[in-house]
Amino acid sequence: MTSVTTPPRSESREQAFDALAAAFKGALTAVRRLRGRDTQRPGELSFAQYHLLFGLHQESPLSTGDLAARAELTPATVTQMLDALVAMGFVERTRSTNDRRIVMCSLTGSGRELITERRKHFERRWRAKLDDFSAGELATAAAVVERLRSFYEELLDDGPAAPSGSA
Repeated sequence: MTSVTTPPRSESREQAFDALAAAFKGALTAVRRLRGRDTQRPGELSFAQYHLLFGLHQESPLSTGDLAARAELTPATVTQMLDALVAMGFVERTRSTNDRRIVMCSLTGSGRELITERRKHFERRWRAKLDDFSAGELATAAAVVERLRSFYEELLDDGPAAPSGSA
């Protein structure tokens, strides 16, 4: 019987693991801070509101429930955010023709223009931050981030974490 062994970890590899963990945690923290920042600044949309608009830009119309699921927000939160986006003229709501209980949301012309401009601005900044990495380095980074996503998805599938020391 052959056993599979993990190669010994060198100190530099351990340091690289630690650096990756710290960078990933920092990125998640920054995204959480963006999502949670004050939405009451006059004339400015929050990160979460942009996230809703980007979702509608990708697929429209969407029901309020589908939009909430995609944005990982509660339907009540999305309804409140949509109220503001409708008032600003970026989103319109209509009743579904198939089921009048369902509210469908879509971007208005000004909502599409806003997202097109915002996407250009975001993409310029994104590319500028990553411009000095080679195609191979970016592909490796994408593979690492995908592996991390898969790790967290597996944790979701596992259910509640078992207390330490349990089988």
